[in-house]
Amino acid sequence: MKKYLFEGFLKDKKVYQVCKIYWEIKLEELFSLNKIEEYNPYLNTKFGDGTDFFNGNPIVNYRINKLGRGIRIIQEEPNPDDLKVVAWIDEFETDLNKTIELVISIQLNPSTERIAFDLIKKWVIDVFPKDKMEKFIELKLELGKLEMEEKVKLEVQKV
Repeated sequence: MKKYLFEGFLKDKKVYQVCKIYWEIKLEELFSLNKIEEYNPYLNTKFGDGTDFFNGNPIVNYRINKLGRGIRIIQEEPNPDDLKVVAWIDEFETDLNKTIELVISIQLNPSTERIAFDLIKKWVIDVFPKDKMEKFIELKLELGKLEMEEKVKLEVQKV
C-alpha cells in the first residue's frame, strides 16, 4: 500500500509540477471558501532563466497581504528516519514588506496533510496570535505523532 503522495517528486519534474499544482489548488480552494482574496507568492522559486528550482523548498508559498502573514510549504521526500511533519513561525522581510510566516516541512501523506491544513486554518482563518500559534503547533504535532504511532501499532497487529 502506498503511504505517501507524489513519491519521487524531486526526481521527476512532471510529478513535481503535478504536486505543486495540487498544493496550489488545495490552498486556493481554502482561501476562496474563506473569502481571502489578496494573496500571492512571496518567495522566488526560479532561477534567473525562469526554470524552477525543483527542490521542494518551497513547493508552494503564499502571502496573505491583508494579514501580513505567509504560508511556506517545504515538501520533503519520504524518509522513515525523519519526522513526517514539523512546523514553526518565522519572519521574512523584503524591501517592500515584512511577512510573518507559518513554515511547514512535510513528508506528504493524508495524515500529514490534515495536520498541515489544521495549522494553516488556525494561522490565516482564525488568525491565532504568534504565541498561541506556537503552542497550537506544538500540541498538533505531538497529537499527530501519537496518531501515527497508533496506526503503526495497528498495522503491526494485523500482520
